[in-house]
Amino acid sequence: MKNIVVASDLSDRSRQALRRAVNLAAQTKADLTVLHVVDDAIPENLSTQVQVGAKTLLAEQVTADAKDREIAVTIKVDVGDAMEVIGAVTEDTKADLLVVGLHRRRKFLDHIRETTMEHLIRSSDIPVLLVATETDQAYTRVLSGVALSEACATALRRIPMIAPHADVTIFNAHEVSFRKEAEQEYETWKAMNPLPEGLPDPVFVEATAADALEDIVKNGSYDLLAIGAHTRSSAGRYILGGFTAGLIRNPPCDVLIAK
Repeated sequence: MKNIVVASDLSDRSRQALRRAVNLAAQTKADLTVLHVVDDAIPENLSTQVQVGAKTLLAEQVTADAKDREIAVTIKVDVGDAMEVIGAVTEDTKADLLVVGLHRRRKFLDHIRETTMEHLIRSSDIPVLLVATETDQAYTRVLSGVALSEACATALRRIPMIAPHADVTIFNAHEVSFRKEAEQEYETWKAMNPLPEGLPDPVFVEATAADALEDIVKNGSYDLLAIGAHTRSSAGRYILGGFTAGLIRNPPCDVLIAK
């Protein structure tokens, strides 16, 4: 990775994302852009104060997290629509990864419409790392669900960059009594999608993706889940598949979502 962008709303949720982004930048020697977006509906005099305060706070947090490590960091505080600004900055910086924190839960609204985080991840053209845990430690155990898509291959290729020393477990969920077909399809998919060396063979599970994930997580401790995002058409617009959307709302650990 050469460029990482972390989007912060200055909340405690974003604080963990910033810490992870700083550690990844130090680990990979990537350039890091720390971004905060001020709502353009705020009055100009107040907006100016918010911009100055946000830049100061983010600079202090980056310094604390860097711990004397040399990291190329740019702090950007822009005014506008958050989704539009984040998209523009990731494009301008040619970012390889977008890092974000958990979305703020809204019990009623989350049941009737797409959350802000789902919208952000759906709109992103690059892999997104959703940070859900509070830790300074490097990733040590990674779980990846493989649905034999190009996005899944992208997720697997990102694992050595984000978690180069982690133990990796891969699983493929398939319909009951289709084990042989699932194995054959995996070998065909792997031949068409070159993967990093050293990845283990997948565990084939006769279950839905959600049930397989729940069972595997229940019997193991993982600090990163890597998956490919899948979109489907609905009422003329594209939304994330239910499996991915559920993980964004209730992640069992940090989640890397690739496209």
